[in-house]
Amino acid sequence: MISVAVDVMGGDGGVPVCMAGVFLALEQHPDLAITAVGNNTAIQSLLSGRRDTFEDRLTVLDAPEVLPPDVSPAYAIRHGQASSMALAIKAHQDKWVDGVVSGGSTAGLMALSRQLLGMMPGVERPALMTQLPTIKGSVWVLDLGANVGVDAHRLYEFATLGTQALTMRQGIQPSVGLLNIGQERNKGPDVLREAARLVEEDPNLNYHGFIEADQVFAGMVDLVVCDGFAGNVLLKSAEGGVRLVLTALGEQFTTGMVSRILGSAIRSRLVKLYETLDPSQHNGAPLLGIEGLVVKSHGSASARGFARAIELAYQEAKNATAAAR
Repeated sequence: MISVAVDVMGGDGGVPVCMAGVFLALEQHPDLAITAVGNNTAIQSLLSGRRDTFEDRLTVLDAPEVLPPDVSPAYAIRHGQASSMALAIKAHQDKWVDGVVSGGSTAGLMALSRQLLGMMPGVERPALMTQLPTIKGSVWVLDLGANVGVDAHRLYEFATLGTQALTMRQGIQPSVGLLNIGQERNKGPDVLREAARLVEEDPNLNYHGFIEADQVFAGMVDLVVCDGFAGNVLLKSAEGGVRLVLTALGEQFTTGMVSRILGSAIRSRLVKLYETLDPSQHNGAPLLGIEGLVVKSHGSASARGFARAIELAYQEAKNATAAAR
């Protein structure tokens, strides 16, 4: 049985959306157990009729306090020890669960994870990494917002962390690209050119070169490395673009008799396209570099998206358990 602590107070939708995601994840994985961490009264009000369904696979850890979304790292450490986020991480620290999922403050999650779980040897700061769809399959991107401004050595550290993580997941040495405004070696700021030198000189890294934003989704590399500012802009721009395309397609095939007939004829392919590109299918970013398993969900994630973040934590924990045997 894989166990995950879920901070159900984090996220824009609050307890109702998070718990709906918890129910979906439990339905999809019979060997998953979840500890829902949050306001006991709010959680219990949503459990009516579901207690027998999940038997002993769903438990509740009362945590009436919640960290605000704009919290600073210092505030999270000083005043957030009784929050749902902190108690979820402490459950992982005490080995009660195999991993943690939260849609709360990124700054708070990073600070509390560092404090309670500690960092891997040689790593100074954690980074968020997520998977995005490409023409050829998928690509992993880091950092996504945990570190807004970084130096060349930190970008090199991200490339190393991402390579190690993907090698464990997929059993291959991933190709690495540094996100830049051009592919030429002399393009971009000094920090990127210095990072490129460090990455290229490391024989343990499979360096492809600079990669532009529009090439990320062409599947040219397995791992794209950037600072948190660029990564967050890339991620949210991609999600907005996907929603635009899916909305436009939906309107085209629901307006007019001929369009509706054509839409009905290719409905299965449209559904498959939607499931491939839907941002909720790619929600969840592991926090790399810490001594533990912590997954950050989008604060605005739907129940389906939150369930996807839980599933990612479940799969990561399952892989770690198999590797330890």
